[in-house]
Amino acid sequence: MRFGRGSDHTQIHVDPGPGALVRALSHVPPCNPRELDAIVLSHKHLDHSADVNAVIEAMTSGGFRPRGAIFAPPDAFDSEAVVLPYARRFVERVERLEPASGPYRIGSVALRTSIAHVHAVQTQGLHFEHDGLRVAYLPCGRYFDGLAADYARHRPDVLVVNVLRFRDAMDVDHLTWNDARRVVAHVRPKVAVFQHFGTKMLEADPHRLAQDLEDELGLRAIAAYDGLTLDLETEVAAAS
Repeated sequence: MRFGRGSDHTQIHVDPGPGALVRALSHVPPCNPRELDAIVLSHKHLDHSADVNAVIEAMTSGGFRPRGAIFAPPDAFDSEAVVLPYARRFVERVERLEPASGPYRIGSVALRTSIAHVHAVQTQGLHFEHDGLRVAYLPCGRYFDGLAADYARHRPDVLVVNVLRFRDAMDVDHLTWNDARRVVAHVRPKVAVFQHFGTKMLEADPHRLAQDLEDELGLRAIAAYDGLTLDLETEVAAAS
């Protein structure tokens, strides 16, 4: 995520999962890890954190140029750590994110966390604010009473939602499509972005589901795909 324009910007890599570094460098134009200000993990599961140490190395030129910050829940550092001790020495700042906390400053961005999610490891959502633009990221976790109200309290302009399941026949700690619809209907962002699709979600056609939700709720709804780039300020302005 990049906040601001020109030379006055703050750049944050959120949840660098498998292949994140290669994808960043192969993007057109490339996302240069040496320009990162911080890396932020919502939780330590490998599909969200597998490349975190590689991205830290790239951000800090292999540790020869210590800089930047790493933000993650405590268990990403302390219990079966995914952020390795050697890599932590390469960054200037290590922050253990607790639920419902902040603001943490990252350059020109204020970061706050949601209440704790219901998930197998310590997990919380992320709320970013820059120059009046509010972007919320709802990562993995089971739906529960109070989840939508907590996100609504932050009044995000953009809400990014992980939707693994279309219907939950396996009873796992992830949102279904109906759960995601319920959250978005309560939060009422100007723009909703859906991602992190499992096989059944892909078979259900996320683009069609998003279009139907856009028509139903009267807001901008986007089904993400690999390589998607969004200018959030433009999307919010168009949806206002």
